Amino acid sequence: MLEDWYRDGIPIWWDESDRVTFDAKARTSKSRAATERAQEADSKKKSKQHGKYYIAEPRVMDGGDMPTREEWLEEQEKKSGAKPPQRKTREPHILQGKK
Repeated sequence: MLEDWYRDGIPIWWDESDRVTFDAKARTSKSRAATERAQEADSKKKSKQHGKYYIAEPRVMDGGDMPTREEWLEEQEKKSGAKPPQRKTREPHILQGKK
């Protein structure tokens, strides 16, 4: 069920928000670099930059706070005219990520 709320590790309410855009940032992974070096040794190709990969970092276009799931659900309701799923009260709430 949790997978339904996230796309590539990004909360869907950020990913589909009209207020959020993403910038691609290069990162280097030492574990990927080791694997790639071993693969290159097998194939004798030395043209790759070891361990380089891209991730998406969210950025709010208007400089405000990141949208919440509740805001996203309201936006979806307005777009489709359907009611958002009802949340149970007093269920545990888990936050992830930076404060």
